[in-house]
Amino acid sequence: MNYKKILLLFTLMVLGSALFAQNLRDNPDYRKSVELKLQSEKAFDQGDYTEAKRLAEESQKHAALSDEWIAMMLKRYRANSALTRFEKSLNSATNINGAVNFPEEYAEGKALYEQAYQEFRAETYEESYETSLKGIEVLSAIVYIPPQRTGALPSRYVVRDLPAGEEDCLWKIAGYEFIYSDPYKWKDLYEANKAKLTDEDNPDLIHPGLILEIPAQPGEERSGTWDQGTIR
Repeated sequence: MNYKKILLLFTLMVLGSALFAQNLRDNPDYRKSVELKLQSEKAFDQGDYTEAKRLAEESQKHAALSDEWIAMMLKRYRANSALTRFEKSLNSATNINGAVNFPEEYAEGKALYEQAYQEFRAETYEESYETSLKGIEVLSAIVYIPPQRTGALPSRYVVRDLPAGEEDCLWKIAGYEFIYSDPYKWKDLYEANKAKLTDEDNPDLIHPGLILEIPAQPGEERSGTWDQGTIR
């Protein structure tokens, strides 16, 4: 076998390994690379070694473009995932009144989100990814601060008879200012009252007229029963 044949076989072996490493990812350059590789092999079998070498080299060029495209898409996916997490963090900070309680961190986080978004649109994915991570870190300083509650705090609550779609539930009740101002404390209500429920395993099933006990939180003083807006 002459030198040209050995060089060509080596080229084809390297190319075959590179294409296999792509795990058959589908994109135009990859498909073109495969097409040219097959044409190169055919030309080689027909003894047209010059044409086979040219086709193999063209195939390699498209394989390299395919690799670049794959690398770009991976960066895009990573940047998009980080931006999505950043958006959720910003929405969460908004929902817990972060703009009021942590104005500097919130303003910085919001500015960084706009920067990360614009970087993503400009297809500078690595920059967008890094900006998103920085913004998520800034927003992590924003935590929920329950509003100060004033006035009498009841120790019991009478479940109201409200129109469909507006019914009382433990989540809503825990969120009322005169209860806990925090819907996430619904579990405190559930643990204190589950023996009263029709189905102890179903905290969503509470009925109008049910009198719920409201466990006092540290530092609270509670007394009386809240019934239709009046504490008795």
